[in-house]
Amino acid sequence: MTPKIDARYLTDTLKELVEVDSPVGYYNDIHDYLRGKFAELGYEMEVDNKATAYVRVRGRDSQAPAVCVGAHLDTIGLIVRGFNDDGTLRVRQLGGINYHSIEGETCRVHCRDGRVVVGQVICNKHSVHVFEDCKSAPRDENTMSVSLVADVCCPADARALGVTEGAIVSIDPQFEAFDNGYIVSRHIDDKAAVAVLIDTLRWLGETGERPAADTLFAFPIYEEIGHGGSYVPAEVGEYVALDITLIGPDYDANEHHVGIIASDHKGPYDWELTNRLIRCAEVACDADKWNTQVCFRYSTDANAAYTLGANLRSAAFGMACLNTHGRERCHVDAIVETEKLCRAYVMGEGRG
Repeated sequence: MTPKIDARYLTDTLKELVEVDSPVGYYNDIHDYLRGKFAELGYEMEVDNKATAYVRVRGRDSQAPAVCVGAHLDTIGLIVRGFNDDGTLRVRQLGGINYHSIEGETCRVHCRDGRVVVGQVICNKHSVHVFEDCKSAPRDENTMSVSLVADVCCPADARALGVTEGAIVSIDPQFEAFDNGYIVSRHIDDKAAVAVLIDTLRWLGETGERPAADTLFAFPIYEEIGHGGSYVPAEVGEYVALDITLIGPDYDANEHHVGIIASDHKGPYDWELTNRLIRCAEVACDADKWNTQVCFRYSTDANAAYTLGANLRSAAFGMACLNTHGRERCHVDAIVETEKLCRAYVMGEGRG
């Protein structure tokens, strides 16, 4: 199979996705976006009680166990835990925030009453002209705050704008796509993989192709805190997560690669299913644009489902990404290669 993949469509869809706020647990806006997108493509979206969205596609062999391909919707973010005396917001992280990477960034505070207030992430010792130890002060949840872009001088002023404990904060993605194919943005993890699944569904609909088995396209919202894929419908026998893979020491990869994850910090993925993905990559992907990885500080929804007791096989793959959990960098080549591998797996290539 040599599918033609529209790199521009993937890039445009990724841009749309990252510009819809969906920090951990905040799903209303992204579900509205997806529901409209899937309706355009001729699909219905279901949502379970865990706020995981699904699209179900019938396979050629409806007697075979169903498979699930999942890409998480949630991004790292912050949650308001209280107020400082000057009305700035005390926050805690949702997911693995690198506080150094968000200093100075604008953000949106999603209030419980539906209002949205613009803010800016600041270090409490925010200026070299004011604080002698500004440069050396630690950047963590005890030393950084969100300052609302409004006339706020005390907690009562912030509360009057609708901000309360439990409001959720989304960091601006600052998306940029360059003519040479590079993409720099927050939330490439995991919106790039969501774009791959959307485009795979578009391809299935336009060509009339059917997956090898009944397939659930799943979009969890709690991956960044470790339990997005913990519930899986009973009919699923295989869960393959599409998520970012890594660049750096121990990882023979660059921004053009798709990586197949053999193991992560929870342990190895299923031997046979991972080998099947490798066979798919050998057939579907460019020879110099895929690799296998062992990821020590990383895990996925597929392994969450497996280790929390679901009766299934797990595997994972995805586009290599630089500067993860910061303002990330990827090349559209890696997203294209990820979709090639996704299509090959869904269509049943690599089976013995």
